[in-house]
Amino acid sequence: MSKRRLLADFLQRSGALSTLLELRARTRAPWLSILTYHRFPRADGSEPFDEGVIDTSAEEFEQHIASLKRHFSIVGVDELCAFAAGGALPPNPVAITFDDGYRDNYEQALPILSRHGCKAIFFVATSFIDQRRLYWWDRAAYLVKQSTRTTLKLSYPSEFCVELSEPKVAIFKLLRFVKACPPFDLEQLLCELSVATGVAWTRELEREFADRLLMTWDDVRALKRAGMDVGSHTRTHRILQTLPAAELRAELEGSRRDLQEQLGEAPRALAYPIGRPLPRASPIRAAVQAAGYEIGLTNGTGPTQTWGKRDPFDIRRQTVARDLGTSFLLSILALPPLAPKHPWHQVPRG
Repeated sequence: MSKRRLLADFLQRSGALSTLLELRARTRAPWLSILTYHRFPRADGSEPFDEGVIDTSAEEFEQHIASLKRHFSIVGVDELCAFAAGGALPPNPVAITFDDGYRDNYEQALPILSRHGCKAIFFVATSFIDQRRLYWWDRAAYLVKQSTRTTLKLSYPSEFCVELSEPKVAIFKLLRFVKACPPFDLEQLLCELSVATGVAWTRELEREFADRLLMTWDDVRALKRAGMDVGSHTRTHRILQTLPAAELRAELEGSRRDLQEQLGEAPRALAYPIGRPLPRASPIRAAVQAAGYEIGLTNGTGPTQTWGKRDPFDIRRQTVARDLGTSFLLSILALPPLAPKHPWHQVPRG
């Protein structure tokens, strides 16, 4: 067990956690915490796709929501935009977000949120919903998991080689390789990956998987009708730092236009794919603002300070790790330094 978990367990057993939560509720919190979820595990325990985006079970998520409602003020996009523009937040603020657009967000998360009268923000990558294409990281994970080969070798967009004896490690390294690449043709890479793994991939198979795994626009509209916020996660979830100017503009403006057409209003908030912070001099910031977004959210970066100057394009979030546990989650919110590092900031074993 990590030192962070040991300390969190001690806070829970000693009663100190309750004291910290009561203290935070009575005082103006020095930080805004925003939690990031993606999807829940399959009911049968199998997982043919990327396990790295499974954050918690639906049962544990309900425990999280019940505890958050009891101890915090849940805020949405309106409050975040007002805060970024210099306004005040409600006491003890926390926001709940979901990234990507997985179907269980509608089928499982929404009923839980509705039961507890709780709002969340759903950031969707619009082209996958439109075209019924599987998320590229899930497609890559599926090909690796189905492969019977011992080694994976790619030559595009650059040389890459990994042993397949430990699929989870191989998938982590493969996805990290893809996310670090400069501009390239993603479909070409995925086609080469199919050949390299020896696993067939067809458009019919992809459509079947997408219909099983992704929300439809009807689902997204249902979220909106239920009082949830919907924001942009770009069109194709490409890493913004790897895109030339024209493609960057298409990702940002295209996603905003898609959501405007489907929901009747353009999103005010953007969650950056992978969630890397943007340097102040980055041209990506200018492109985000020019596209019409009021705030941009990072990920795995911890809380945002509520005092001093606000950066509307560096609103920070904390990724929820699998098997985090409610007491550990509350400990992280009470004492943010206890939060584990974002998995993409760690070097995988193996």
